[in-house]
Amino acid sequence: MYVWKCWRDTRSRFVTSVIALTALCVFLTYMEVGFGAGVTRGGPPQAVTHAWSSVTRFVLGGVASLFTLFLGLLMGVSGPGEEFKERTADFLLVRPRPRSYWVWTSWLVGVLELSLMVLLTVGTTFGTLAYLTGHVQTWRPLATAVPLALGGAVAYGLTYLMTLVARDARQGLSYGLGIIFIDLLLPAAAAYYRNVNLPSVLEFMLGACKWVVGASRVFPTGSLVLWTTIALALPFAAQLLLERAEV
Repeated sequence: MYVWKCWRDTRSRFVTSVIALTALCVFLTYMEVGFGAGVTRGGPPQAVTHAWSSVTRFVLGGVASLFTLFLGLLMGVSGPGEEFKERTADFLLVRPRPRSYWVWTSWLVGVLELSLMVLLTVGTTFGTLAYLTGHVQTWRPLATAVPLALGGAVAYGLTYLMTLVARDARQGLSYGLGIIFIDLLLPAAAAYYRNVNLPSVLEFMLGACKWVVGASRVFPTGSLVLWTTIALALPFAAQLLLERAEV
């Protein structure tokens, strides 16, 4: 029943996010292929190759990465943290279930929704690109769904945790946006001023997409392990916090 409640509370946000992100990526793919690369169906192989590479890097690696982070933050406000704001935590947490059940069930529903959104976006973009160029250059762009979903899961878990800390959706979203903003700016500043490389979730997403199109020969395995660990550590921290929370 709680799975159904989680879905009911987030389905409108999920459907809106799927439609918006998919429509945006399809539109940008059409613009990039038709006007950026100037490719028509059955065009020269070199132009087709350029179109596939640019769409994967710009549309999926750039635009979809940023929007997935933002939508992950937006979708993460649901969960046990919001139950305190809605004054339903008193009823929910006295049910004959461990508090970890509420945390991980809600988190899993959200991550599955986010992953499905990414899969639909990547698959639709891939299909649009294949239709416009009249050729399947490579199946590797479908692999961009992995780093996109992982980056989205990190953003989702961050807001999920911050909402529980603040016990308020708006404050949780504000904290999450602030932390992501720091994560985007601090590595660039550290590299520019101190020549120090700091991890960034967006940099990981972009780097993995570059590897997909062959722009980078080294797969970011270390970053994959790091951000997977962080994605799982965030709901675990939420569990520890909820288990010690007074209602």
